[in-house]
Amino acid sequence: MHIPGYRIIRKINQGGMSTVYLAIQLSVGREVALKVMSPALNGDPVFSERFQREANIVGQLSHPNIVSIYDIGRYKNLNYIAMDYLAGGSIHEKMASGLSTQEVLRITREIAGALDHAHEKGYIHRDIKPENILFREDNSAVLSDFGVAKTVSSASRMTNAGTVVGTPHYMSPEQTRGKPVDGRADIYSLGVVFYEMLTGQVPYQADEAVAIAIKHLTAPIPKLPPQYQAYQKILNQLLAKDPDNRFQRGRDVIAAIDALEGPAGLGQTYFTTADSTRVQLLSLFRALLATTLGALREQIRLAWQSLCSLRWTPRRGLYRHPQIRVTEIKGPLSPPQEHTTVISTQVQQAAHYHSLWRGRRLVSRTLTLVILLTVIWGAFSLALNEWTLPGERWLPDPVQSLARRTAHLIAPTPTEPRPQPVRTTEIPTTPLVLRPEPETENQSSTEALMGMRPETPVETPTAAPPRYELRVTPEPENARVRILNIPDRYYPGIPLLPGRYHIETSYAGYDTDTRWIEVEDEAVTLPVSLRKTPVAGATFYNELRDGDRGPEMVIVPAGRFTMGSKLDSRSMPERNVRIPRAFAISRFEITFADYDKFARATDRPLPDDERWGRDNRPVINVSWNDALAYVNWLSESTGKRYRLPSEAEWEYAARAGTQTTFWWGEAGADADGLANCRRGCNSEYTGLFSSKSAPVGSYPANAFGLHSVAGNAAEWTQDCYRNHLLEMPQNGTPLITENCTERTIRGGSFEDSVGNIATHVRRGAPTDYRESNLGFRVVVELY
Repeated sequence: MHIPGYRIIRKINQGGMSTVYLAIQLSVGREVALKVMSPALNGDPVFSERFQREANIVGQLSHPNIVSIYDIGRYKNLNYIAMDYLAGGSIHEKMASGLSTQEVLRITREIAGALDHAHEKGYIHRDIKPENILFREDNSAVLSDFGVAKTVSSASRMTNAGTVVGTPHYMSPEQTRGKPVDGRADIYSLGVVFYEMLTGQVPYQADEAVAIAIKHLTAPIPKLPPQYQAYQKILNQLLAKDPDNRFQRGRDVIAAIDALEGPAGLGQTYFTTADSTRVQLLSLFRALLATTLGALREQIRLAWQSLCSLRWTPRRGLYRHPQIRVTEIKGPLSPPQEHTTVISTQVQQAAHYHSLWRGRRLVSRTLTLVILLTVIWGAFSLALNEWTLPGERWLPDPVQSLARRTAHLIAPTPTEPRPQPVRTTEIPTTPLVLRPEPETENQSSTEALMGMRPETPVETPTAAPPRYELRVTPEPENARVRILNIPDRYYPGIPLLPGRYHIETSYAGYDTDTRWIEVEDEAVTLPVSLRKTPVAGATFYNELRDGDRGPEMVIVPAGRFTMGSKLDSRSMPERNVRIPRAFAISRFEITFADYDKFARATDRPLPDDERWGRDNRPVINVSWNDALAYVNWLSESTGKRYRLPSEAEWEYAARAGTQTTFWWGEAGADADGLANCRRGCNSEYTGLFSSKSAPVGSYPANAFGLHSVAGNAAEWTQDCYRNHLLEMPQNGTPLITENCTERTIRGGSFEDSVGNIATHVRRGAPTDYRESNLGFRVVVELY
């Protein structure tokens, strides 16, 4: 197969409608997933419309957990779409290698966020299932395959009337009926995937699609295994039959998961160290006990009401007093009626029959009560005989003895031992060993020989597999430790079978530590020292070798943002970028005071200040090579890892949580008093014929605490410059390519007009280029 502009590497997946290939987009050298529609379907307008619709819909959705589309086209008889290549596989592949409950919640949260974005834009996916949830290399979940998605107004049926859209195992009740659906149908399907990730199977199974659909309509919501009971409430609201009883939006699902993972919710998670059979028995026993106690309370209440209504007189004997309630009387009372004797007799007869009927009901309820008590006693006896129950030692001896006798009556213990197979090592038949009886004084050797008897070999029971203690010694001492890939709750010295274990250590205010360890043939002690979580907005200095201070740094939190802008071809296409970890960036541009320490320490020439002043003014007339040499010296002098910011980090920090053209808003006219630029800022440092830099801190900081990220001095970044963002990494790392002759400059300067100091504006320059309006700021790693 040949499609211009792409080099096809291999086939990834194939379905009835299309085939997906791994390909290289030659124009930018990027790996893409190339989805090619089957040529046999070109004549079917329904499938052609779906294929085109997928590209149109995804092109309007911009979310980090929704697949991105790069190109759509047609070559000869081949329709194709180029989209993100998601190398992490699907949920089914993740389940094969094992998912922890934390991963299940994270995936559910991310897909719920993607659905919330799609629904907000007016689109329903209608085919949420594990095959359509894929993963990037950073393990983030991505929703794909919008081939059957539609707008809310038209999302009831497929093009062919009477044919319902969706996959039977994951369809909502309203989808199975063919009724109009909205985003809550996707929420239901997400609930099915949630259940499958926890248990390894779908909630409703049958041989025929119709039978599966009926179960979605009528069968009760399944119960999760005991170790996942903390998640039952979320599952119930995801799989509610009535859409009005479900989560109404994806953000509601996220809020429920966040509440569950909070301090109050985590303590409710159930874990057990028992084997699976015992877990099932305990679960059944709990369910039986709860049901029985509920029925018992109801029977006692009814029996008590019945006893309270009994009356006795010498003339009538024992009878039941009818309870008559007068609720409301309207209109005039009628005069006394004749034949009162006949009416009274009829009332007495009716009361007599009613009393007999209630008596029978009392007997029936009494028998039911006796049966329920018997079942409770039997279950209690079996449980007491099988396991060690809490508080068992406080039970009176007669109660324990009676319970054990009852258990033996229900499940008698065999008196005859079962014959055991005899194992031999070298001889295939059972050896006969003659051993003489001990001789007495009057016993002859012949008698002794006659007293010889065969000895039956005893089989040695198989030893239990060895276990080895695991002891985690965290810092802080009371940090929480969990083993994520087994249900057993961790405690110091927990005995474990040999194997690999996923250990998570967490404490409020510290970064969570997650690692794999190997338990082989000896006890394992694992020291874990947690790092304090960086506090966003906090400022600090690192001390230089000579005791002086380095640049003032401010901590920027991890997060996501949309990089670039549709307003500038050099900043296109917009990219959804994730900054995975907090980092610290210099609060101001590096000043002459900062840079001159380095220049004197390394005998480098001092850069020219253009006679505007040094000290607290941003350093200018420095090349990218000069900036790189400074950060290397700073790293060596402080013992910390300093570097130039990546382009993504710079824009993320400059935007400070906004998506507007400037960090203060959309209007450049509002720049007065906020930035130093040539035209539009009304700056005191610029005039009609000249302009110069302002001392750092002369203008307000953005929400992250950074000053002059717009105007004043433009700033070098790490990245190789390209006049587009097609190749820009989406994990916050810099773009580094071969033959990198230019590096990227961001922020604009005092010589630019206000339109050129917008947050997305970028340009490139050679690494040895110096200019009077060009400086830099630095980043230091926190980990």
